[in-house]
Amino acid sequence: MPTPTEYIKRIEFADRIIKMRTEGLTHADSMKQLPFPANCMNWNLGHLMVYRDQYLGVIDGLSQADPEEFKLYGAGSDPLTDSEKALPLEMILERLETASERLKAAFIALPPDQLDESFESFAGETINDYLHFYAVVHEALHLGQLEILRELALS
Repeated sequence: MPTPTEYIKRIEFADRIIKMRTEGLTHADSMKQLPFPANCMNWNLGHLMVYRDQYLGVIDGLSQADPEEFKLYGAGSDPLTDSEKALPLEMILERLETASERLKAAFIALPPDQLDESFESFAGETINDYLHFYAVVHEALHLGQLEILRELALS
């Protein structure tokens, strides 16, 4: 399982991918819909944003996603097709950057043995199991979706 330092490296990698895939795009670009059931770039980025707040809460015991934003961007939410309901792309990108800084600071302060503490979830039985799923597997899934969504935005 990853160490706090390895989680920081993964967050920094994810941030580089997000910047590459969103460079030069507008809010309207982020709302373009694929021709089959899938979510737009805005939803994918907002989804990462709310889950970063969620898994930060597992580390710091305080943070959580805004409930209204979670309704819009959380798992099982309705497809996001209304640009007026979506958070502006620039705001999401700023919030992701802020979440990254908060996560990195939390990982720096995290005693490594805290990762082995019990935390029951579908991802396993420890905090590390939960964080590995959200910070590594879950983020990788949505980062991969950004590539085709960028191509759609540029078409």
